[in-house]
This record gives sequence, C-alpha cells and structure tokens, in this order.
Amino acid sequence: MTTTTSIATHYERFLELLTRDPRDAAGARTAADGRAAVHARYGERADPSGGSQPIVMTRDEWILNQIDLTLALGRLLTEDDVVVSAVPYELSFIGAEVDRVIELVGASVISVGTSGTICPMPRLLGLIEQYEATALVCSPSFAAELASRAASLGKRPADSTIRTIICVGEACSTERLDRIGTAWAAKTSTLYGTPSTPTVAVACDHGALHLCDHRLRAEVRGCPRGELLLDGSPTGELVELWPADRRCDCGSASRVLVPLGSAASAVRGPDGLVSALDVERIVFGHRRLAPHFACAVRDGTFHVTCAVDGPRTVDEGAMRRAIRSGIGEALGVEAEVTVVDVQDWNTATS
Repeated sequence: MTTTTSIATHYERFLELLTRDPRDAAGARTAADGRAAVHARYGERADPSGGSQPIVMTRDEWILNQIDLTLALGRLLTEDDVVVSAVPYELSFIGAEVDRVIELVGASVISVGTSGTICPMPRLLGLIEQYEATALVCSPSFAAELASRAASLGKRPADSTIRTIICVGEACSTERLDRIGTAWAAKTSTLYGTPSTPTVAVACDHGALHLCDHRLRAEVRGCPRGELLLDGSPTGELVELWPADRRCDCGSASRVLVPLGSAASAVRGPDGLVSALDVERIVFGHRRLAPHFACAVRDGTFHVTCAVDGPRTVDEGAMRRAIRSGIGEALGVEAEVTVVDVQDWNTATS
C-alpha cells in the first residue's frame, strides 16, 4: 500500500489535536484547515422511550477520546499484559475504542465481544487459561457472571492469571467493585462514558473517576446531583459532580464524577433523587452476597435481585427483609428484594 501523506504530516496533525481547545464550538464543527469535520464513527443509542437514535463522532473527537483513555490505561497495563476485551461492538463506540487503546499501550488483546455466540463463557475461561490472560475489560455484571461460571465448572477465579479488571459500560459502586476484585483476587478499576462520548471520566490511582474537563464542558441538571449535560446536551445519565474547590486525594485539579446510573432507573425520595447506585451501596453493605446485582424501577418501586455467595446456609428470607428495611431506612424509598442462589441467577433475572 502506498500513501501520499508523510508520517511527519500525520504527526503534526496529532500535535494540533493535542493543543487545540476542543471546547471551542467552531473547532468541534470544522477541521483545522477550515474544512467540514470528518465523521469517523456512526452508532446508536437508546432514547428515553426505548427507541434508537443515531449518533456520530468526528475523527477529532474519536482521537481525543482515545488519547485520554490511553493515558488512563497506560497506568494499569503494560506491554507484558494479555487483555481480554469483552465489550460490546454492535452499534457502540466503546468496544472499538478499548481494543485500539490496548494496542496503543502495547499490550496484546483477545477481543471476544459480548454476544456469547462464538465465544461463550466456558470457552472464554479456556482462552484465559490457554493464553494466560492477565487483564479483563468488561462490565461489572459480566465479571461477576464469569466468576460464578468458573466456579460452577470447578475452577477458582482467584487462582486464574487475571490480575487486573477494568469495568466499563455500567455504573458500579465501590462496594460491589470490591466484591468483584475479591472474587478474582484482582485489582479493579473503572472508566466512565456515555453512548455518544465513550471516555468522559477516567480513574486516578486512588480509584476516583476524574472528568476529562480539558475537552468536555460538563454540567449537572440539579447540581451537584442530577442529569449529566455534556456541552449543553442531555445524556440521560445521572451523576454526582464534585465542586471545583473539592480536591481528590490524588491532587488532580480535574473534578471527580460519580456515576449513578440512568435517569430511568431513579425515583424521587424525601431528600431528592435516589438512584440504582444508591440502592446498590446499601445492598452490598450486607455480607455473604456475590457481586451479582440487578435493579429496575417499576411503578416508582425499586425491584432488586441479588445472590448469596457460597453454600446456602443463609436465611434468605431474613436477608431479604434486612436489605429491604435497610433501603427504606437509609433512602426513604420502597424496594422489593429477591435473594437467590448464584446458580439460580440467570433464571431469576431473565
């Protein structure tokens, strides 16, 4: 293959992207030479009614997202890592971005997606063993289910070669993240994005998610807790955004963002919006729970499903009542709670 564009030209273009102020609205619509911005990625996102909306990213936006994610994952991965990427590709930006960034960091990637048709979990566990994979990038739910699938096959996830788990795609409390890390005996981290902007906040060494505010203008409708607005556009995602004068222990000037889940998964409580993540924190204050969690809102009530970890020696009825009363006392909202055995998880949540 031949090209008429020199490497130096590409390098200069890369430097220009790094130095431009991406919050300039005109810069977001036009390229550096004044031409219309080039579209790089098309996808879809769900609107509040459950329908599909087309979304598009320009080439500049795509590259800038990758730069921030590369800098973040470069603190977690090395060239010696073999990384399983179990992230959605279908009409989504995050899967392609994660795979490319793993390559930029210099690690090796095993890309399996999430459909499970070509690479179901038993085969994936075999690949982890065969290739001695050291890191896993996936949703918290996938990490929890993969661990329980390994246990059902007589394997101990904690004995595997996986030592780093990076959770993407859904909000996850630190309490649940700790359970996932314990199950795998792995260091856990998260990153946060939206369907339109795959990298919105990245984790520091203290585990806090810091807003990429050098290129994103973020506001919260109902500040400091409410719907996230990016460059004035609603995202349908609830977050808590620390005030500018509150600093993380890591010393970064970038504001800390706490994901709270989708706006559709929240209800109004006596002290404001109550999110599914608030409920999750209460749930995982209880011992003997596996890192499985499902929560939906129906008729203003949270419907929670969680799973008992280990042998069924727990009074599940008593645990269910304790969790339900704990949610009511702490958050002032109604919840229906189902506690199942890990082996019954898929049936209970289908």
